[in-house]
Parts: sequence; structure tokens; C-alpha cells
Amino acid sequence: MSFSFNAWQLLGLILASGLLWMLYVRSKDRHQPEPSRRLLFAFILGIGAYFLSLLGYLAVESLRVPDIQFNERLWNAVYCFGIVGPFEEGAKVLVAYLVVFRWQEYDEPIDGFVYASAISLGFACAENFQTITTANWLIQLAYTVTLPITHVLFGSIWGLGIAYAHFCVASPARRVVWQAGSIGLSMVAHGLHDYFIFAFQATVATSALTLVVWLVVLWRLHFLGKRAVSPPKAADVSSPR
Repeated sequence: MSFSFNAWQLLGLILASGLLWMLYVRSKDRHQPEPSRRLLFAFILGIGAYFLSLLGYLAVESLRVPDIQFNERLWNAVYCFGIVGPFEEGAKVLVAYLVVFRWQEYDEPIDGFVYASAISLGFACAENFQTITTANWLIQLAYTVTLPITHVLFGSIWGLGIAYAHFCVASPARRVVWQAGSIGLSMVAHGLHDYFIFAFQATVATSALTLVVWLVVLWRLHFLGKRAVSPPKAADVSSPR
């Protein structure tokens, strides 16, 4: 007889995992730590981003677009790179641009990572609670621990890229390239992660991908965590756009 956590137990487990990962993310922001209320609000916005992405999936479903098919590698590639990555990372970016990146506390390069991570953690917690309620306890536990940090990784790509463009790049054209490029890269990385899973059931490959992205992120955070804010002279830094 298989055991599963009930809804309240699962919710507590998911929130506890999200809190632990949030504490880890916040530990990387040593220069000017972000206010707890802002991180909580960004987390809640991430939950909203999840439901926003669901609206996108419902729209696609209403158009009778086929869902993921485990044995259809070509269609899986189209779905993962054309729908999953853009919808999920796009929803996170949208709430970041509309709300978070307008806050006064968004004032140094590493804040892009911190706030993108908070949004991603909210997104992952909502996704976990929505999708693994009826799974057995081992799957529930595994997803609760790993899915949040996976979303954080892909969110950190656009979070770091947008913040770098905003605070460190003077040329308007280069700022656009940095922002658009980092958003596009996060969508591709997210799509690639899901494609490996659905097309090949390649958990080892997805773990390797996650590790590589983590190493790159940690390498960048090593420098950003020590960097004082020094906005580029030629840039208008009143808005992240």
C-alpha cells in the first residue's frame, strides 16, 4: 500500500522547502540584504505567475494543440522549446518587470538574482502543490526538494542578465541585447531540461544540466556579491527597461 502526504502535510513540506531555499538565496546577498516583506511579496507574485502560465496552457489547449507525447521526440521539442520554456519563464519575467524591478530596493546587480529566485520559488511551490498531490510520498518528497531550485536556476539566468544590463551596461542597444538574450537563454535552458525528461527520460542528463547552470550562477554570484552599486554614466537607470 503506497503512502502519500495529505494536502496539509504536503503544503507544509512545500512551504518549508521554499523557505529553506529562500534563506540560501538570501545568504548570497551580503552587501545590502533585501527586506523580508519584499521577498515575501516577490514569492507571492511567483505564485501568481504560475497561474498566469496556466492561462497560457489553457489557451493552447483550447486551440487543440497536442500535449506532451513521451514517444514523439520531434513534437516534444516543439512543445518544450516553443511552449513550456516561453510560458513559464515569460510569466516570471512579466511579473518581475511589472512590479519587482520598479521597487526602490532593486538597487544592485545581485538583486536580479535574489528577486528572480523569490519569484521562481513561489512559482515552483504552486506548481508542486498543483501537480504532485496524488503522487506517492517518495515522488512528493523528491519534487518538493528539487523543483524549487531548478526553477531558481532558470530564473537566475534572466534575473542576473537583466540586472547586469540595468546596472552595468551603458549602451541602450547592448542593454536590450543583454536583457533579451538572458530571457531567451532561460527559456531555452528550461525547454532543454523538460525535453530531456519527456523525450528521453534522461534524469542523469537533466541533473548534469542543472549542475552546469548552478556552477555558472555561483561563479557570477562570487563577483556580484562583492560589487558595490555603480550605475553606468550614460545609462538612464531610473527604469530597468
